[in-house]
Amino acid sequence: MVRIVSGSKGGLRLKTKNDISTRATLEKVREAMFDMVMIYIPGAYVLDLFSGNGCLGIEALSRGAERCVFNDKDKECVKIIRDNLAYTGLEEKASVMMNDYTECLARLCTKGEKFDIILLDPPYGRGFIEPSVTLANKKDLCSDHCFVIAETDSKEILPEQIGSFALQKKRKYGGTTVHIYRNF
Repeated sequence: MVRIVSGSKGGLRLKTKNDISTRATLEKVREAMFDMVMIYIPGAYVLDLFSGNGCLGIEALSRGAERCVFNDKDKECVKIIRDNLAYTGLEEKASVMMNDYTECLARLCTKGEKFDIILLDPPYGRGFIEPSVTLANKKDLCSDHCFVIAETDSKEILPEQIGSFALQKKRKYGGTTVHIYRNF
């Protein structure tokens, strides 16, 4: 079980998938991640692109985000996300999709969605961060002041710039690194 760190739902425990294919972000990493952008969270529209159990998007909603779109391509993860949203009472502020990340971004583009914060916690070492940011930007899904919060294995190296996004902060927590990019 994973605990929501802070906000209106702080302390509630969330379900997780019981296998090694999905790894939930550690509480200390999540807390640090959101503390770095906390003034931008209230009222934000958030995309949790590789949701897993939904803990990142639910943390954002708990801290005051207006809305969150959750996406995962795994059927069991999508069920867990829906269960966690129901348990926390946040389902009215959320929508859940089950797509590959490229299909998800294409569908969101056709809906005219714009996001203030994009959360990226894909499987480590597979090179999903750069193409996700590039495609989200190309599909015009990013607000003018959009942040991308990306979690990677500490061995993975990301560039200082991805399209119009510049690296603002980078923090290492054991084997995990958090990268904060801002749209300029």
